[in-house]
This record gives sequence, structure tokens and C-alpha cells, in this order.
Amino acid sequence: MMAVPKLTGLFFWLLLFLSSFLGSIFLLFPFIPLVYFAPCVWRTIADCFIGYWLFLPSSLCDYILGVKFHITGDMISCSEPALIIMNHRTRLDWMFFWNALYKMDPWLLTTEKISLKQPLKCIPGAGWAMQCAAYLFLERNYKSDADTINDMITYYKDVGRHYQILLFPEGTDHSKRAAKRSDEFAMQRGLPIYHFVLHPRTKGFSYMIQVMRQKSYLKNVYDITVGYPDEIVSSELEILQNGRFPHAVHFDVKKYNENDLPKDNCGLANWINKIWREKENRLENFYKADVSHRQFLPCSEKEKWPVHTAGIALQLFKQQQQQQQMNQKFE
Repeated sequence: MMAVPKLTGLFFWLLLFLSSFLGSIFLLFPFIPLVYFAPCVWRTIADCFIGYWLFLPSSLCDYILGVKFHITGDMISCSEPALIIMNHRTRLDWMFFWNALYKMDPWLLTTEKISLKQPLKCIPGAGWAMQCAAYLFLERNYKSDADTINDMITYYKDVGRHYQILLFPEGTDHSKRAAKRSDEFAMQRGLPIYHFVLHPRTKGFSYMIQVMRQKSYLKNVYDITVGYPDEIVSSELEILQNGRFPHAVHFDVKKYNENDLPKDNCGLANWINKIWREKENRLENFYKADVSHRQFLPCSEKEKWPVHTAGIALQLFKQQQQQQQMNQKFE
């Protein structure tokens, strides 16, 4: 019986690898010359191709693997430039977050940009596609990362696209080693010891906010809290070797207008530290409950998104019909 889950994990990653590898070669690479001759057209093509490909892992997790996704909170808009911040519980949070995005609005899969570790850009297939997607690849070196952030925000602004940038202020996932280093940092600075999150790196977060402000490329900041009520799958290897997937993933979304954030770096550092203290308390209450009753309690005006989503094509069709109706009202 153990062979079936292992084969499931192998099939999952093999399908994603082959589709990203072949898709990069045959769908993306032929259009690369447009990067230099028609950058706006290139961004439209690349964003659509990659966004549509993201339906594949999202659908596999939702329909084939049976992972249940629970999303509560505010709506993320795909039409405004924004920063999304999230606690980094596992190495797979960014992948599971795609399901949250398409449940709120499938078009968010074409406008989300992720900040990732620099080595990931070298992965055959997936790394090539992420480079075409214009993701931010960071080296954990402030000087070089500051240049990367500035260049990428400038690029986003110049091509006239409104993106939502996903940033993990903790800098890494919540592993035992990372938790130990976070605790040591907290003891040195006289900060509280966290059990469910890591202390955020305030300098990088503040710089990101300030650059986006300078470029007039920030409308909202979305604070995402992710929780796994039962099984926590920490890495890609657990899926590959054991075929393990979480039974459920909970996302709670809280929206902040850019004008409500402090203007100076010190104020921004205090702001995100406050957000992370609240996040720690929220997760403590989340995991304190019995497994079957673990959910995020509303902390503001909330909406609850459905666990199961209608087919992607049906959603897009419905949205197109709604848009046509709205246009008719204004004619």
C-alpha cells in the first residue's frame, strides 16, 4: 500500500517538471526576442502562459490529491500593485498559495510575483519559467538584493503591469535550524521567543516598501497567515519520497492601505514586528484547538471563500459574463 502514495508524489513532481520544461522550450523561448523589441507584449504573453500553467498544480492539489483549502479574510485585487507578506511555515507555502489566489480570482495567477532564493532560477524548466515570469531572485545579501528589488520594481512600472509581490519577511521556512537562530536573535535583542513564526527581517521589508512608494507602485499591503491544521509537509522531498500532502491548508488575509503604514524605516520595522506578534498569537490560538476545529477566527470584517471551487473555465466564463453585464450598465 505504501507504493501508491510514493507513486503519487513521483507523478506529481514528474508532471510538473516535464510540463514546465517543455512549456519553457516550446511556448516561452520562441517569444524571448520580444523582451528587447516589445517588452509590454512579452509581459502579456509570458504572464498569461505561466498563469495558465499554474492552474495545473492548483488543480492537481484541489481535485486529484484532495487537499482542502480554506480562505478567510479580505479580497486581493489583481488590478492594483501591492505587497503580500506571509509567514513561511514550510518550503511549499508559495505553491499552496496559488490555490488561495485562484479561489479569490483566477486572474491573480497571472499577476502574482514571488521573491525566491537565487539558486532556484537555475532549475531546468521551472527555473527558466520563473525567470520568464520576472520573479525576484534574492541572494540574502542586502546590497545586491537592494539593487535587484529596485531594478525589478522599475521594470514592473515601466511595462505598465500591476503586480502583487509575495515576500516572506522571515527569509526562510520554519525549520528547526531557522527557529533556533530566530530564538538566539530574539534573546540577543531582548525580543519575545516565538513558537509558530520566525522574527521578520525588518530591513528588507522596509526597503521593499520604500522602493515601491518611490516608484508609485504600492496601493495595499496584504498580510497572509498560513496554518496547517493536521499534517505539515515541510519540503518537496516529503512529497517525492513519501507522497505526503497536507489534508488541509488555511489562509487568512488582512488588507492594509498603503497610507496606513508608517512613512519612515523605523516605523515600518515596528509595524511589521507588531504584525508578527499578532500573527504568533493568532497561530497559537489556531493550534490550541482540536485538529477538527482548527480555523482562523475573524479579526475584522471577513469573507469566507468556498473550500471547493468550480472549474477554472467556468469561473473565467462567469467573470467574463459579469464584466459584460457591468459594461452594459455603463453604456
